[in-house]
Amino acid sequence: MSTPLSNESEKKIHISDEEVRKYDDSLASRMKNLRDERGLKRDWVARQLGVHYNTLKNWELGKAHPGSRELLALASIYHIQPEEFFKGL
Repeated sequence: MSTPLSNESEKKIHISDEEVRKYDDSLASRMKNLRDERGLKRDWVARQLGVHYNTLKNWELGKAHPGSRELLALASIYHIQPEEFFKGL
């Protein structure tokens, strides 16, 4: 009789690079669209977050990713629920 843990450790979850790129691109696009829809300047949003302008730019280009704290702060700035960043992904 095997335990669930031993069965689980034998399984591998595979996520393709294409799936990751699609997710990254969608999140980046969503962040930029939300900022644009609200008419906010990138430098103003970056200052509110306490990050460099280029950091926010890289998030919006999908070159880097914000942490949970930054996503929560962005949601507050954009007056949305954090889950809305992942709408349509």
